[in-house]
Amino acid sequence: NRTGRRYAAVTSAGRSLRFTLQAASASLLQGAKDTALTEAEADTYETMPVYFNSLRELGGALVLMQDLLHATLEAYTARRGEETREIDVPEELTSRKSASEIRTLLADLETSEDAPDVLLASNMISVGVDIQRLGLMVVNGQPKTISEYIQATSRVGRGAVPGLVLGIYN
Repeated sequence: NRTGRRYAAVTSAGRSLRFTLQAASASLLQGAKDTALTEAEADTYETMPVYFNSLRELGGALVLMQDLLHATLEAYTARRGEETREIDVPEELTSRKSASEIRTLLADLETSEDAPDVLLASNMISVGVDIQRLGLMVVNGQPKTISEYIQATSRVGRGAVPGLVLGIYN
């Protein structure tokens, strides 16, 4: 059953793009722990790839995800009366990684036990990433071309659970 993917978008109007990314990421990551989801559905949304069209923006987000994401999750879950999801240190899929590191990372993405919670990715995610369990992606800013957007976002929603692509625009 090929269920495909849904696309949604938010704008950072009135807030910084970094704040919007941080708030949306916390909500999406916590949402994977929703008790209404089956185990297969939850696994599909446990890893959140975040696409960036520049390494400079990705580097800034790496610091954001390491320093502020957990605090945002705690504030979010305190308002909702939920237990806060623990998030691992973000991984990155970029040209700054060696070929062997990339192979290991792609293998880790195949199973929820070894997969990172957050995967910050450059356009490298657009080709050669055929991971059935990925069902969630954040696109931070618009990719440079329409074909790049299609290639990057088609990495999610390939399994039996529908994918969700959230675009964050400035």
